[in-house]
Amino acid sequence: MTDYLRRLCPACKGEMRIVSFITLPSTVQDILLHLALPHRPPRASPALGPPQAELHLDQSPAFDLAAPDAIPEYEFDPSAPQDWDA
Repeated sequence: MTDYLRRLCPACKGEMRIVSFITLPSTVQDILLHLALPHRPPRASPALGPPQAELHLDQSPAFDLAAPDAIPEYEFDPSAPQDWDA
């Protein structure tokens, strides 16, 4: 059995195994109510707006998003390396 599925009994430290699943919603709700656990999904919250106000982008006049940085000049050697098997 894989480690993430392995569960030990808190009383005897013996290995426990799953013997069944409860799939009937009313039974699951009754168990959760008895254990004083949440038995309904949380309420849906309204969607939040985009966080653009929190980005703190440089808004100075020298910063122009439309003007891209200059492309640097690189030397390009199209020949194959010496140790390359042709």
